[in-house]
Amino acid sequence: MPMIPVHAPCTSFRSADGADVLMVQPNLSATFSLTGTHLRIVPPKWSFPRHDHPYFELILQEQGEQHTRLTGHTLVQHEGDILLVCPFDAHSSSAPLAATFYCVHFDVDELALRRLLCRAGTRLIDGSTETGRRVRESLLALRTMAGPETATPETMLVYRLRSGAALFEVLARLAEGFLQEDGVLPALSQAALQTASRLAEVIEREIEQGESNVCIESAIRRLGYHPDYGNMLFRQVYGMSARQYRSLIKLKRAKTLLLDGEMSVQRVAERMGYSDTAHFSRQFKRWTGMSPVAYRSNTGISGRAEASIPGDFAMPCA
Repeated sequence: MPMIPVHAPCTSFRSADGADVLMVQPNLSATFSLTGTHLRIVPPKWSFPRHDHPYFELILQEQGEQHTRLTGHTLVQHEGDILLVCPFDAHSSSAPLAATFYCVHFDVDELALRRLLCRAGTRLIDGSTETGRRVRESLLALRTMAGPETATPETMLVYRLRSGAALFEVLARLAEGFLQEDGVLPALSQAALQTASRLAEVIEREIEQGESNVCIESAIRRLGYHPDYGNMLFRQVYGMSARQYRSLIKLKRAKTLLLDGEMSVQRVAERMGYSDTAHFSRQFKRWTGMSPVAYRSNTGISGRAEASIPGDFAMPCA
């Protein structure tokens, strides 16, 4: 069953005679991923088509300005501003003049943080504010982190751990800022926690068994709820709909299977419940911006770091 982490405050214990003191720090049980991180320098009149993906996205505007078109409105980033884009929020981007920006895609299953980010929603963080300044500092620390001179499995492990630590600092500063601006999160009901956890378990189990199209409505009804109410409870906990969660789990499962170099893409598609390999490849590219073959070739099995390349780039710079 998917575990819902509980983080108790730091607690102190003292023995009866006062000689023995024990300080217990909070538990942490969560998974974080960092993907598709890149610095991009674009020419005047650059644009990127409308798309969505299952990741949170942070964009730091380093030079120039960028226009991000959402449903019904446009956000304009100036130098120093940061844009948070929530999972599955469709958006397109353009730059009227030459511009430079740093882009980070990440995912997190720590539910309190996920709820906090989703409550904040896709928003522009003014670079002149205290939150903007602190988050920008931590993003620049992540961007300027030097990679190893020689890429081996051992050096890349250390590099990934340091990148993870830098991402944690970015998220900590983001969380601090949003809590100060928006207040604490409301408590979740036991009904919401239990229903969401059981529905997530059903989705994960059926995808593991190769069911590519889990019927969300039927799964919710089996739990004793109307689909609309069950979905509302699920969104309260996970910050996304059950359908979006299914897409996220399918992506994670596909990536895991593709790491097996002995398994063909056709076999991966079959394991994922697709009868048509081309359909699976199109769906995977929609999720990640690259084909399964390209993803596999960019995955670090021999010491290279995995690197997701934006879809409008065919070859790396010379």
